[in-house]
Amino acid sequence: MSAPYVTGLGCISAVAKNTPDFWQALRAGKSGIRRISSFARDGLATSLAGEIRLSPALWAMARDAGITSRLLLFACSAIDEALADAGIDIKALRAAGDKVAMVVGTSLGMSLVPPDPADEHLAELGGDASNPDLAALAAVLEHRYSLLGDITIVSTACASATHAIGLALDMIRYDGYRVVIAGGADSLDRMKYLGHSALSTLTPDLPRPFALSRSGTLFGEGSGFLVLQAADQPPRGAYATCDGAGYSTDIHHVTAPDPEGVGGAAAIRAALADAGLTPDAIGHVNLHGSGTALNDSAEFAALAAVFGGRMGYLPCTSIKAAVGHAMGAAGGLEAVATVLSLLHETVPPTLNVAHEDVAFPLDLVVGVTRPAFIDYALSNSFGFGGANGTLIFGRCEGGRRAC
Repeated sequence: MSAPYVTGLGCISAVAKNTPDFWQALRAGKSGIRRISSFARDGLATSLAGEIRLSPALWAMARDAGITSRLLLFACSAIDEALADAGIDIKALRAAGDKVAMVVGTSLGMSLVPPDPADEHLAELGGDASNPDLAALAAVLEHRYSLLGDITIVSTACASATHAIGLALDMIRYDGYRVVIAGGADSLDRMKYLGHSALSTLTPDLPRPFALSRSGTLFGEGSGFLVLQAADQPPRGAYATCDGAGYSTDIHHVTAPDPEGVGGAAAIRAALADAGLTPDAIGHVNLHGSGTALNDSAEFAALAAVFGGRMGYLPCTSIKAAVGHAMGAAGGLEAVATVLSLLHETVPPTLNVAHEDVAFPLDLVVGVTRPAFIDYALSNSFGFGGANGTLIFGRCEGGRRAC
C-alpha cells in the first residue's frame, strides 16, 4: 500500500512562531531557552525553559477566538498553518464526501495564556482558569474545524504526538480517510516543573543531549502538526511520504526507561517493518535526545541494537536543546524537523555539545548544519515510563524545494 503524502506543515515553538522561521532557526543553531516568565520560579530546580513569548498576533488570535488556554492557542496556531500550507478546506472536502479527521497528541500542560495588562478582555479572564480536559479539548477543536465526531486525542506522555501521527497513518491506510491532520500541542506549567524538580530530571544549566557532560533536560512548549493525504490523490505538492510507525512499552519502571533499550529497539524495528525497510535504508535519525543520563543511554542502546556499527556514520540530531522538551508536542515538532531535513538535504546541529563531549559512538551533528542526502529518516519519541514511538518519513521525488 502506498505511503500517504505529507502535504502541510505547521508549528510554533520557543525559537519561532511558524514553520519557515522554525527551520531557519534550527539551521542557524538558535536557542529558545530563556528565563521562565509565565509562572513563579520559586522552588524549581531551574528557572529556564523553552517558553514562547506571545506576539501581538497570538494575543489577537486568543482574543478573537475566545481562547484562554496556551495549549489550545498553540494547537490552533499550528493547525491553521498546516491547513493553509496544504491548501486544505475541510468543509469543502467533507461536502464532497471525503473522510477527514484530526489526531491530537498532548500531555495537557496546565498554564494559561497570561493576562495582558493592556487588554481588558483577557485581564478579565483571571489567572486560575485551566486548560480543558481531554473531552473539552476535543469538543473545542471539533467545533473550530468542523470535524464533529472525527477528532481523536492521544495522551501517552512524551510520545503523544508521535503516536498521534502513527495513528493518522493507519487511518489513511486502513480506514478510508482521505486527509488526516495529526501532531501535538503542549504548554509549560509550574506543576510539571515542580514534579520534575523533585525527580531530579531537570538540568540547572543547559540541556546537552548525548554529551558526557549532560545533566538533565529542560521543558518547552508549542505545537507541531502535519497534514497527511492519501497517496491515490496526487497532491498539489508534497514535502515527503509518511512510510511507517512503530510502538512499544517498556514495562520497566513508572518513570525510568529500560536501560537496555529493549522497548525502544522494538519500536524502531516495528516502524521499519511497517515501512517495508531494512535498517540500511535509514539516512538520518532525529533523536528523542532529552539530555537525561538514563534516557540518552537507553536510546543509544536501542539504536545500536538495530543499526549496530552504522551509528558511527548515521547523522543524528536532537532539537530539544533548541526548543526544550515540549512533552506531548515534542514528537510533532520533531516530525516537522525530520520532514524538512529530508526536503532540504540538511541536518541541523545539536546545541551545547562539542565533538569531544559526545558520550557514545554515534555521528551526532554538532556545531554547524550538515548537508546530507537522505532517502528515509527516522524520528524517535521515547516517553516517560517507557511509552515509545518511532516514525519513518521518505523523500518525495519532485517535492517542494522551499519551505
